[in-house]
Amino acid sequence: MAGPLWRAAAFVQRHRTGILVGSCTGLFGVQISYYLFPDPVVQWLYQYWPQGQPAPLFPELHSLFQEVLQDIGVPSSHCYKPFTTFTFQPVSAGFPSLPAGAVVGIPASFLGGPVINANHTVVIHGQRVDWQSLVGIRLKDALTLSHDAQKFALAKEVVYLESNAAALQALPAPACLAVTWVLSVGAKHALGLYGGPMSLRAAFNLVAAVTGFVAYAFFSDSLTLALEGWLDRRTASLSAAYARGGVEFYEKLLSVNLALRSLLGKQGEKLYTPSGNTIPRHWFRIKHLPYTTRRDSVLQMWKVKPGHS
Repeated sequence: MAGPLWRAAAFVQRHRTGILVGSCTGLFGVQISYYLFPDPVVQWLYQYWPQGQPAPLFPELHSLFQEVLQDIGVPSSHCYKPFTTFTFQPVSAGFPSLPAGAVVGIPASFLGGPVINANHTVVIHGQRVDWQSLVGIRLKDALTLSHDAQKFALAKEVVYLESNAAALQALPAPACLAVTWVLSVGAKHALGLYGGPMSLRAAFNLVAAVTGFVAYAFFSDSLTLALEGWLDRRTASLSAAYARGGVEFYEKLLSVNLALRSLLGKQGEKLYTPSGNTIPRHWFRIKHLPYTTRRDSVLQMWKVKPGHS
């Protein structure tokens, strides 16, 4: 076993610069590929299929989306491909300025009738929603958004796509890998570990890898939190109507989570807090801003808007 290990170590030692560049490039490419080629992957994942057939983009949703694009002032040369999704929130991916364009999934629930009615069966986490029950009525009310709230939800996705923030979010992983690699090599030279036993270097590499991952988690999560706050503020700054819609959107989102918490019982208590926020899945990471924080941030902007009432 020592022979192959030594040969592998020698190979890495000789070609470490090329390996580092290739690893960072590959890592960046893997993360950004979802946005470079969003169609048809995103549509396959989130397409709304009523009665076994993919739903076309309803005219009402198309008009709503075009209204949002006009409000933001999106250049006519930018390519957007909207479609109808089964999710409660809009989804998006891509770079609208590139030939492949961007895709935006608009929830079918924005229409109300096709999804939120007593004759339509909806199953969430294995639980069938009874629209006539108290929880079903609460969920139906939470999913019914005003025109302004729908526009805010869509505008937030368009602002995100127009900012090309996806490329920025793909940077922490390769950057942390490069910094960790360079610093660990420098530290091993300074400590004289290259002249010592391989087991000692392996232990040092393991510690360096764990430290690098912790750094990546911190910077990646911090960037996402800052970006989410900026997106809310940027979208709410479009007008008082957008700010008002943003407050309603997050209020309704919290109400949806509370209804799901009640509907799912024990499982719901593990997924959502009593205030309606999503419980983080990782004990040492906070990947998203709490919805209450996002609501309060937009509410503060709405209060200072001239059209606030």
